[in-house]
Amino acid sequence: MSHELRTPLTSIKGYAAILIAGKIGEVPDAVKERLAKINFHSDNLVSLINDLLDIARIESGRQEMKFDVYKIKKVVDNVIDLLSPQMTAKGVKLQLRFAPNVEEIYVDVSHAERVLINLLSNAVKFTPSQGTVTVAVAPALDDGYATFSVADTGIGIPASEVQKLFSEFYRVENEINQNVKGTGLGLVLAKNIVQAHRGKIWVQSQVGVGTTFYFTLPSTKQAYEGRLNPE
Repeated sequence: MSHELRTPLTSIKGYAAILIAGKIGEVPDAVKERLAKINFHSDNLVSLINDLLDIARIESGRQEMKFDVYKIKKVVDNVIDLLSPQMTAKGVKLQLRFAPNVEEIYVDVSHAERVLINLLSNAVKFTPSQGTVTVAVAPALDDGYATFSVADTGIGIPASEVQKLFSEFYRVENEINQNVKGTGLGLVLAKNIVQAHRGKIWVQSQVGVGTTFYFTLPSTKQAYEGRLNPE
């Protein structure tokens, strides 16, 4: 399935790149503009396919997870480095809060970072200029797990919409989503990744005040292996 979906897209992008570069003849600017759109939307489709395949693999238990122990601060710093230009450009302030008694997590770090990237980029997208995004980590009520939270001072989500957020292809109806393209798969993928770590993810929101996403990840191998029935 992965090969069958990606191969034609690779071909489309390849031909578009050849035409844009003028390798088979001069291309008018108007045509270049449209070829660039083909390239852009091909990238979006590749991203969509990757998300769908990742969700399918994780849900079926076929996704290989490479667990190890990582410092929480380093994982969070890596994600912030990636998204800091986006925050700076929009004028969004960032706050970090780390509890002193939780320093490590036992995770597949690339997947754990994907959850943080998704939640933090969403928080920045829905927070107005000069707003604040807060990333915090504290011990979970469940022994051996850490609770992460990503809070924004954005537009908030109506109570009637909150329960639908983790549904595939669902996007909240608001002005920002109307102007910014998205697949509606980011939160579904985040949920599947968290559950693959035998953790939980949930959200609290108030319209006009902001939204906070919470999720838990194991702090130790023993905590992960002891959680046989993830919620």
